[in-house]
Amino acid sequence: MDGWLVTVAIKEDGDDDDDGYRHITYAVAVANPSKAAKLAMRDSVAKGAVLNRPLEAGMLQSLGLEAGELAVVHDDDIDPITSRPRHH
Repeated sequence: MDGWLVTVAIKEDGDDDDDGYRHITYAVAVANPSKAAKLAMRDSVAKGAVLNRPLEAGMLQSLGLEAGELAVVHDDDIDPITSRPRHH
């Protein structure tokens, strides 16, 4: 099973500045790039996503992800990240 590293940008409420975005990067254990982007957008309520790079099965396994799951690997607002894999 392969997957994707996907980044979404979420507009901060009440911020009219172009810098007012929160960025979240997900590891998504779905081989289809379109579906991977849709899962990340649905989880984050973002309007768009960028596919950063494909992820090999070993990378997904090291994150504890199984088919159809995703996990946050970077979030501008959370440090450190302690999210658990979620199945969608």
